[in-house]
Amino acid sequence: MNNPARPLQDAQTQPGPTSSVELLLAQLQEDGVLPQRQDLVVLSDLSLPDLQRLGKAWTTIKDARRLHVVQSLVDESVENLHLQLGRLLRLALKDPLPEVRILAIRGLWEDREADLVGPLIQMLNNDPYDTVRAAAAEALGAFVLAGELDELSPSLAMRAEDALLAILHAEMEPLIVQACALESIAFSGETGIRELIEDCYYSRYKEMRVAALRAMGRSADVRWRSTVQSELESSEAEMRAAAAKACGQLEASDAIEALIELLSDDNKPVRLAAIFALGRLGGRQAREMLSAISSGDDPEESSSAANALEEALFYGDADGIPLFDETLENREDEADDLEEW
Repeated sequence: MNNPARPLQDAQTQPGPTSSVELLLAQLQEDGVLPQRQDLVVLSDLSLPDLQRLGKAWTTIKDARRLHVVQSLVDESVENLHLQLGRLLRLALKDPLPEVRILAIRGLWEDREADLVGPLIQMLNNDPYDTVRAAAAEALGAFVLAGELDELSPSLAMRAEDALLAILHAEMEPLIVQACALESIAFSGETGIRELIEDCYYSRYKEMRVAALRAMGRSADVRWRSTVQSELESSEAEMRAAAAKACGQLEASDAIEALIELLSDDNKPVRLAAIFALGRLGGRQAREMLSAISSGDDPEESSSAANALEEALFYGDADGIPLFDETLENREDEADDLEEW
């Protein structure tokens, strides 16, 4: 007489996935429905054994599904600050797909661990895709800044700077890579960076001129204020947007009226940049304009204005800490420098 319970017992004794990560991997390796964001969060804060399992199975997952995993988790990390994707994204840095590598680089934007400097420099120098190299150049800027703030060893910061400078001094590098390298090296206080930015500002290539304006804003060098302010009237939208953001970063308070005019610009990125700048500059006029935009119909501009308004209220507070020393002596030095230029 056959035992009807036997097949069920045999099935139950078959070895199967023993962790949530293994279950997810089994799902990803099939051609069924893609896991949702809430299912993918098991890849946050991976243990070493789970990381090893993921590493062995990663390339057996189809391209589109790997891209879905990384894209979904990077998007989720913007809203969920508790996600810890460092180990997953370090694995994704070696993914065969350039789109996944770019997402991994950008997903690590808050990660300042020293072990990333080497891989990013390697990608900057050797990745076969210019878009990946540009993303690596952009990411290295955070390490240059960390070196300036004494949050990274000087030797590692110098490695990052040297790699970026090598790109900028090479003759045959793609503009997209050089532009990102210029924006990143702008954080450095090393001698010669100002002259490098100026050379690129007068470049015949628009990509480098735009990058130079962005670099001016990142440089914290108030001597660029008059230059970025003059570009608010540029005929090129990218130049106006870069100049507007730089005015905010450099606290160019004389630009408030021009920035308010840009709130009506035909180009949306220009309007968003002007909103950002007014948030940095603060003051009654800026707060009134931002308040009006925050209750407007455009969701993106409304959200940006609400965030900028919070900044404006902080910077307008007597207890707010200015980014730059606005003593009379500094203003006179700035005027002397501009006259010399």
